[in-house]
Formats: sequence, C-alpha cells, structure tokens
Amino acid sequence: MTSQKNIYYLYPMDLLQEYNLPDKSLFERKKPGVFIWQPNEVYVILGQRDNVENAVEVEVVKREKAVVMQRPSGGHAVVLTPNTLIVSLLSREHKLTAFKTFFYDCNMKIIKALEKQGVNGLNIQGVSDVVLNGKKIVGSSMYRGKDFLFFHAVINIAEDSNYIDQFLRHPKTEPEYRRKRKHSEFITSLNQQGYMINLEILRSDIKNNSVG
Repeated sequence: MTSQKNIYYLYPMDLLQEYNLPDKSLFERKKPGVFIWQPNEVYVILGQRDNVENAVEVEVVKREKAVVMQRPSGGHAVVLTPNTLIVSLLSREHKLTAFKTFFYDCNMKIIKALEKQGVNGLNIQGVSDVVLNGKKIVGSSMYRGKDFLFFHAVINIAEDSNYIDQFLRHPKTEPEYRRKRKHSEFITSLNQQGYMINLEILRSDIKNNSVG
C-alpha cells in the first residue's frame, strides 16, 4: 500500500482515496470466511454516506498524515491505528434481510473471544456497538451484497480516545446510549479499561467461534 507521508492536500476531496484495505480481498472474492488484521498506519474510514467535509477534521488529517478512504458499508467515520484490530467476516448463510441477527452473531464472536481473556461486562448497544462500562469498545458496519452479507469491526485495543476524537466531527446520527458525548467521552480501549489482551489468542478465538 502506498504511503501518504509525503503528500500535501489542498482541498478536502483530494484526501479521499479508493478503499484498498486488506479486507477488500475477502469482499471481492465473496467467499465465506473471517479476515483479521492490524493497520500499519493511521486511516480515517468514512461510512458509505459520509463525506470528507462533514465527517472529518481536514487539518488534523493533514497534520497527522492520515489516509482517508470510504468503505462500501454503512455507519459513520472511524479511525484505524496500529493500536486497533480489524475483524471482517463474509457470510452466505444468513438471510439477507436479517441485519440485526447478522450483527449480533458477528459481535458475539468478538465478545466470546474477549470474555475468554477475562473481559467482563460486554454488551451490545445501539445497532451494533459492543460496549464496556457504557463506552464503545467495538464499532462495526455491514454491507449487503446480492447473495452475501459482509461485516467489519474495529476493536480498540489500546488507542487513546482523545487521539481518535481529534480526527472526527460529531456524526449526524448516533445511538441513544451515546447521549451526545464527544468521541473522547464515548470511546474507550481495552487497555484503558485495565485489560491486557493477547492478540494472537484473540485472533484465533474469533476465527474459531461459530457464527449463527
């Protein structure tokens, strides 16, 4: 993947690149499976209906040399960093209209894997957030294809919520439990909650948990 560290952007739309993250291969093959990866730099990923001007603090993106892309799935903008873990899953077994069931099954894979490492009190709130002590620790989105459903989620392992906050504007819509909180007040990490996670075990347990 081409590094953006030497590029200076003049206009907001110049920031936006074609979605080309590693889980794109799973999406394009349309074969059922789970793909888990860690970013190698900072990405700001817009939701399907977001735009740069409304979702992103452009000057911060320029200053931090972040890469901006737009995913095919819904939801709002998220920040990926080397301190996060990305989980993508493609299913042909779920009914294409069973959005809530699909979100639930995928998020339960993550919850069960985290519980095996002693993370207690996880629950699902809003459409698809995994929450710990009232704060979001996993955010996810979904894409419905002709004959498949595609899910991807961001697990915040150790990224500071204040660092994430500076990149993002407040979204136009939000889950009720957020209560208009800023990203810095609404998001947390497993490390901030006192959990040191073995990532190799976490990857393995997510892949081995059944869906549906």
